[in-house]
Amino acid sequence: MARFIPYSVAMVTPFTKAGTLDDLSVPHVVKYYLNQHIPGLLVSGSTGEQHCMTVAERKQLYNLVGETAAGKCQLYAGVAAFKTDDAKELAQAAKDAGFSGIMLGFPPYRIPSQQEAELYVSEVAACVKDLPIFLYNNPRRNGFDLEPETFVRIAKAVDNVHGLKEAGNPENIAKVKSALVDVDRYCFFSGRDLTFTDAFTTQGYTGITSIAGNVYPDQVKSIVDHLLRNETTQAKRIMENITPGIALLEKAGMIQSIKYILRKKNVPVGFCPRPVLDVSDEIKQALDKIFFT
Repeated sequence: MARFIPYSVAMVTPFTKAGTLDDLSVPHVVKYYLNQHIPGLLVSGSTGEQHCMTVAERKQLYNLVGETAAGKCQLYAGVAAFKTDDAKELAQAAKDAGFSGIMLGFPPYRIPSQQEAELYVSEVAACVKDLPIFLYNNPRRNGFDLEPETFVRIAKAVDNVHGLKEAGNPENIAKVKSALVDVDRYCFFSGRDLTFTDAFTTQGYTGITSIAGNVYPDQVKSIVDHLLRNETTQAKRIMENITPGIALLEKAGMIQSIKYILRKKNVPVGFCPRPVLDVSDEIKQALDKIFFT
């Protein structure tokens, strides 16, 4: 049986203009998502700019989100670190904060071998044996590419690994699923909204940790619900309606654009830590035409 829900939203993290975690704003940001009836939040992932925070800040973020949302929606903690011990500390902190699962990414920049990645997963998973984990493969961002065969070995050896978010080659999903015996106990997540309907219907994905759900919460949830009911035509129709907005977000910079839109909705998400800059006045005007007219 699947241990993760098929739709969650990748939460943005509020930062001060100085680039530090804005802890006072976190509860207000979380309440925005709860008011949108988001079923699950992925906290401190790529969209949450996890590597812009210290380990202490990320633990503080887990605690603040947990205090505000535990029991009100599913909470998944993005856990990835340069050092295994830091990842273990983060995983334990997520458990202590009441999170219901972990998205375990791989150490960025360092490019571990497949064997080293297996050991990393097994050691982190062992410290939170009662929490389900899905692995996060994002070679474009961190330089490491988890091979399908490696995931299968991990899945067979580590009892609490229950899924994979594949942001690399979509063909890896079919390869993994063909090699697993009890495939129904695993979830396979996409992180890209624009291609999700095709990913779900033709590539074997079973859910999404959505970025666009930050600003299209109802629409993305409806798309997922329709797909789960095999109502592909309805899902594609909704996706077509929001595609221009998502395409603009991707072109302008997803996180910067989402933070601009949410700030304008009085959600105190702050800005991205430098060197990432706020969107230009030209982009703001383009966003306003889609999201505020």
